[in-house]
Amino acid sequence: MEIDLKKQIEEKLPQFFNYKNKFEYPKLEKIILNIGIGKLVTSNPQNQDKIVQEAVYVLSMVAGQTPKVVKTKKSVSSFKLKKGMPVSVVVTLRGKKMYDFLTRFLIYGLARYKDFKGIKKEHFDREYNLNFGFKEISVFPEAISEKVHYNFGLGVNIVVKAKKKEDKLKFFEMLGFPLK
Repeated sequence: MEIDLKKQIEEKLPQFFNYKNKFEYPKLEKIILNIGIGKLVTSNPQNQDKIVQEAVYVLSMVAGQTPKVVKTKKSVSSFKLKKGMPVSVVVTLRGKKMYDFLTRFLIYGLARYKDFKGIKKEHFDREYNLNFGFKEISVFPEAISEKVHYNFGLGVNIVVKAKKKEDKLKFFEMLGFPLK
């Protein structure tokens, strides 16, 4: 039995918000997942291809779609980066895959996060979109595999579209995020 998170959210919206038109309600726009591999690549330049392949594999298992490898546009000597070096693996989720990931994020990700005491104000940007990071991607069961030899971190950005910033916070509460 599959949980349809989108339907549940749409049913709860009128209880939390006083809008006359359903198009005024806040809604999830996208979720961006990011694995930074810059340090691993610069410290192990001989294993660069293997690191990129593993990061792509892990993120595709967690996200459910193939990520994009982001490379540097120019050399930065202070970070030991050369032009064209891979520094990140990114995927943007929308639609059904976004809601599937959100369900797993709330059920597995936050529950397995070490010493988690709630989402703080520091996790929100100016526009009140949620930016959350995991030190280990292994909090998601899909990321655990014998193929993975490196410990990757995961950045999660959840973008919500709403009229007011207060509505975004209320929307996150309605979704079941443990806000502090």
